[in-house]
Amino acid sequence: MALALLASALAACGNSGPVSPWASRGSTPGSLSELVTAAKAEGALTIYTPIVQSEVAQWTRAFTQKYGIKVNIQRQASSTLATTFSMQQRANKVEADIYQTSNLGQLQDFNGDKWFARYTPRSADQYPADRTIPGYAYPLYETTGAIAWNTKTVPQATQKRLAANPYEGMLDPALKGKIVLIDPGVGGSGMAYYANLAANLANQYGWGYLKKLAAQQPAIVSSIQTISQEVSAGIYSATIFGDDAIFGPLAASGAPVRFSSISPMNASQFYQEIPSKAPHPAAARLFAEWSSSLAGQQAMTTATGGRSTIQGWQENRRFARTLPWYKAPQQVWVDWQRDPRYAGDQLKDFVDKWDQTFQVSS
Repeated sequence: MALALLASALAACGNSGPVSPWASRGSTPGSLSELVTAAKAEGALTIYTPIVQSEVAQWTRAFTQKYGIKVNIQRQASSTLATTFSMQQRANKVEADIYQTSNLGQLQDFNGDKWFARYTPRSADQYPADRTIPGYAYPLYETTGAIAWNTKTVPQATQKRLAANPYEGMLDPALKGKIVLIDPGVGGSGMAYYANLAANLANQYGWGYLKKLAAQQPAIVSSIQTISQEVSAGIYSATIFGDDAIFGPLAASGAPVRFSSISPMNASQFYQEIPSKAPHPAAARLFAEWSSSLAGQQAMTTATGGRSTIQGWQENRRFARTLPWYKAPQQVWVDWQRDPRYAGDQLKDFVDKWDQTFQVSS
């Protein structure tokens, strides 16, 4: 018992030491100069993100060039990221200064535990009100779903089917055993694809379609980044998890991939927050100011392929300008992130039904 109490006490001291006055700042005062000075003194910050690491690195390079502050990137799948962050919170050894995710339910739970600092960037009112958690979480970017395939490994006749009617094209016999999907149990944007098929498109697709998709004997993985790597490499030929923000830059850079959407199509809003125990609170707040500004958002969309929802943003994504076949869906569905059917016990029931359909244990 004594050893256990000692270990608990030591864990509680994990982030002990002088507390920066910026740790309790809910907004930036009149001038940014004080914040910039404090952030430069800290000299670095760490971002926890599920976004492709190379893209985050390209984006944050502009921040480092502007302020001279080093950015460390910890990239993991959404579910792994949440587990890591939770363990650090409970051990009082938080390493993240910025936390990014598309899992709104997770954010709300963490916010309820007071794991995020109250902070409002200057640009807060330039975003749609229904895309924020006021005072805590603000939009990072939006991605639109798509069905993607490898143009070298998929027969031309099947590619035509996929381009014209992508979901039906996925049932082509030529793709049996060559499809890769994501486990909905990992949460985040992966859940949205199944929800769109089962709910919004129930009359046309629904669970009957998912049973047919399961009969195609797909591989199941836990990361959309893994899917993009394996489809572009030809390890698997097709996926319904073809986010335009991931496959668009791949296609524009010459990778043998193509993607297509229908309408309505699921879209995901990614958010970012400042942990209440961030080791570099001033640098975190400066990054929040820069990344949520129009200039930061323009840099972000150029690097990541995501779409910004800030007022005044202009389309600058390379793939949107250079891929002649790219067509954005006319209607996107973001509200799945706030839909009670995909939370709590109803979410568990949904995943259980998916497990039975695909004969996988999430």
